[in-house]
Amino acid sequence: MGVPIRRAEPVQRVSRRSLTVVAVLASVVVVILVALPRRYEVDGCSMGPGLLPGDVVASGWLPALDRWRGPRRFDRWIVTLPDRSTGLKRVAGLSGEVVSFVAGDLAIDGRTVLKSPRQLAAVGSVVEVVAGTAGDGRTWSRPATVVRDDAPFATGEVSRQLLAVVDVGLAAVVAVSPAALGRGPVRARSRAGPLAVGWRLHAAGRFAVVVGRLDGHAVAAAWPLSPAADAPLDRRCLPAAAPARWPVARPWPVGTEAGPDGEPVAPALAIDLAAVGDAAVVIERLSVWRDILYRAAADGTTAWRLGTDDVFLLGDFPSGSRDSRHFGPLATSALRHGVP
Repeated sequence: MGVPIRRAEPVQRVSRRSLTVVAVLASVVVVILVALPRRYEVDGCSMGPGLLPGDVVASGWLPALDRWRGPRRFDRWIVTLPDRSTGLKRVAGLSGEVVSFVAGDLAIDGRTVLKSPRQLAAVGSVVEVVAGTAGDGRTWSRPATVVRDDAPFATGEVSRQLLAVVDVGLAAVVAVSPAALGRGPVRARSRAGPLAVGWRLHAAGRFAVVVGRLDGHAVAAAWPLSPAADAPLDRRCLPAAAPARWPVARPWPVGTEAGPDGEPVAPALAIDLAAVGDAAVVIERLSVWRDILYRAAADGTTAWRLGTDDVFLLGDFPSGSRDSRHFGPLATSALRHGVP
């Protein structure tokens, strides 16, 4: 008796080339998913005024590699907080350091950290925008006065006592016409308290002129602005393209902050442009800025010692931020993605 058989179906063969194409496409998809920046929406005012609720931030490309990248001071990071929620904070202290607050300034191992112009632009606040100036738009001055760490962007959200800030300065945008250069460079003189700095503007265009008291120093800088660059805005305390270093940075004289009633006062500020006949050289816009005022923890603690694998994280708005002042230093493994 014969063995029953069935007709065999044709065998579907897949070429090695097709498998290679599929594998390559799958690899490309994986690489794209890993390489794409991660986006986060800001919730809360802890990073104000630079970032407010509803703003969107993004990591850089290849965010998965951020865990192997060492943090730098004042960098912003997406972090895993102790309650397992996701937060956005700024790195203030690095492994092995002693972080403390001295008169509202950040100190590392007992020495006050002087912020660069770019770092000030990221964390500073606008106190006042000056719409007009005196002397045909060529001079402006403000006496020494009390400036508090007010925060208009957080009105109604945080109930707190306002404190006096002494780290205050001016940021002016100066416009120079070609006609103003007929007799040579235009001279600008800026002043903050005991510091007076003269600048020579050798080209036509718009220039930023910044002077003030910052982190125990008298600082000043001037730089050219591109035609598209705007003047200081409500959420940016310095004009665009601030330099990486202060051309002028000198220790601030001790004992010059006390006012008549003993309350700290911000320094007197002034700017004066040399008159050049009727040629256009004017202060186009001017704002008064203040630095961030670091506040102690709720229990009064102002110093923390970090372990060999710790970071100390702070928000840019101390009164509205829950950060390492409350839950202590975090392990570097809590850092997830850097945010430019």
